[in-house]
Amino acid sequence: MTTAPWIVTQDGTDQPISGTHLLVHGKVPRIEVIAHSLAQINRYTGHAARPYSVAEHSLLVADILAAQGYDHHAQRLGLMHDAHECLSGDAASPVKWALGAAWLEFENPLAALVRTQYHLKTAHAAYKGAVKHADLAALATERRDLMPYDPQRNKRWPVIDTPGAEVRPLDNVDLNSTVRAAMSWRHHRDAFLERYRVLTAQCGVLSEVPA
Repeated sequence: MTTAPWIVTQDGTDQPISGTHLLVHGKVPRIEVIAHSLAQINRYTGHAARPYSVAEHSLLVADILAAQGYDHHAQRLGLMHDAHECLSGDAASPVKWALGAAWLEFENPLAALVRTQYHLKTAHAAYKGAVKHADLAALATERRDLMPYDPQRNKRWPVIDTPGAEVRPLDNVDLNSTVRAAMSWRHHRDAFLERYRVLTAQCGVLSEVPA
């Protein structure tokens, strides 16, 4: 007998992460659990200059969308665009490319379930392109500030370095400042939660996952 894969989440729940049981269960973690998890999952497979979490990245994406004049629906989608990683973990893009269809078959149902449970489907349809561009701007900024990347030594990153479609880092952000470096994972957890609650109130949608 094969047991459907699951993980134990921060609140002690046995959470299905794939297969039929995920669809039957049809639930995702509460926003407090998502924030806790994302604030402790580091990007770049741990190779950044300092611990840089998915929560901090998500806040940056929401900030970029706000600076570009997008409304609270787009900002909320940007904040939550990686929320499913509380179940899948964060995988670097080259890992996803190596896994190919197997990764997509695992990740896509989780992302879709989060969008459904958190009332993000309409925003995703309207703003997914804007969120993707903000995500890439965040990536370019993170590489400049946090990664030991040297264009004379290292290979180009196709998603931001393709000639004619380059994505520039942000001029007004320093992700390796002493202030940012001193922030704890709890700071980013709490900031993520506060931003979620503010944007959710502005959007006028339910603030909690249905029981």
